[in-house]
Amino acid sequence: MTDKIWFHADDYGVTIEQSKRILDCWQNGALNSVSVLPNTPVLKESLKLLDRADPKGTKIRRVLHLNFVEGKPLAGTENVPDLVDKTGYFDKSFLQFFRWNYLKKGAKREALTRQIQLEIAAQVRAVTKKNDFRITAIDSHQHYHMIPIVFDSLIKVLSRKEFEQLKIDYIRIPVDPVMPILHSMRMCSGVPPINWVKWCILKIYARRTRKILCGKRIKVPVFFGIFYTCEMKKEVVEALLPAYKAYADKKEQELELMFHPGNLTDYGELLDKRSRELAAFYLSDNRQHEAKCLKRMKEIMKK
Repeated sequence: MTDKIWFHADDYGVTIEQSKRILDCWQNGALNSVSVLPNTPVLKESLKLLDRADPKGTKIRRVLHLNFVEGKPLAGTENVPDLVDKTGYFDKSFLQFFRWNYLKKGAKREALTRQIQLEIAAQVRAVTKKNDFRITAIDSHQHYHMIPIVFDSLIKVLSRKEFEQLKIDYIRIPVDPVMPILHSMRMCSGVPPINWVKWCILKIYARRTRKILCGKRIKVPVFFGIFYTCEMKKEVVEALLPAYKAYADKKEQELELMFHPGNLTDYGELLDKRSRELAAFYLSDNRQHEAKCLKRMKEIMKK
């Protein structure tokens, strides 16, 4: 049987009010895991909120949300010039990293890898040495860590002596198994086409990533959240959770559901106010629907 289901919220810590909205899904719902964005202006304050809600750090799993998507790097813009634009903000898409993974060779690849490792190390320090979030797991904003040039850099950083005391026992592989969704042709046909594209790209690296993680005895729970990214509403979870739970039970693995319940209220709260794509992502009403789903999860689980 599945001994643990993680009801997880990505993107914790963009603003204080957004952090409060996410924690409300724990106080009044089933949320028991959050991913912490390490390069936000309110990192210290968001830690205080989390510690106030869960003083012993045993009720809410704390995950580092590696970020190469938005905001500014923690390693210093001068040290990671390939990862940022002229104003010092992250500006490289998933597809850019995807291309780099295949096109960067020799000295150019080494230089890029060095910058990626510098930034990963800085982000790990931000949520461990500078602010002790008691991190036990790692994932990433928009799943950049699945690309080998990033994933291999992450593994090398974690193997450093300065991080040997970290107890990272889980790194996300964000690839939903197909079998559970095939139990409902209506839900299968309802998956947005772009999410099938995301799934196919991430699937390319899943076996390699899983093999490395298993070799290091790092757990890989069954994942539920790519097919319906930002669409994890009550009707979706209610329809699919039983099949995903049964799948995890059969595999004797934990199960993670990925939600994005922390909406922002206006452009001024964005880490990068220039991005319309990120604005649509954070200001979407779907985030509020996902928060409502988390708050009704006990009701859903009883069905």
